[in-house]
Amino acid sequence: MVQAIVVSNTRLLAKTPGVGGKTAERIALELKTKLAEWRQQHRLLSAPGAGPVPEIQEDVEMTLLALGYTNSEVMQTLQVAGQNTTLSKNSDAEAWIRAASPG
Repeated sequence: MVQAIVVSNTRLLAKTPGVGGKTAERIALELKTKLAEWRQQHRLLSAPGAGPVPEIQEDVEMTLLALGYTNSEVMQTLQVAGQNTTLSKNSDAEAWIRAASPG
């Protein structure tokens, strides 16, 4: 559910009992904004070239934070994962999250 909110997957959110399409859009919009503000307050920034492409970087970072990673763990994990040349050019947020998550 957290990832669905972070990546604005309103279709998945709407599958929740009592949540329709409009409510799912509102949940995704409001919570994603709050997570983005929190990210800025904690100055979560990855080193250039060490993380996902800019289009998906925020989604990947916020998902890892929602999974319980600390700011420094997110940065370190993405730097290590970014050393994989195949992954470093990949614009699939899920591939980055899988590479950064153990197991």
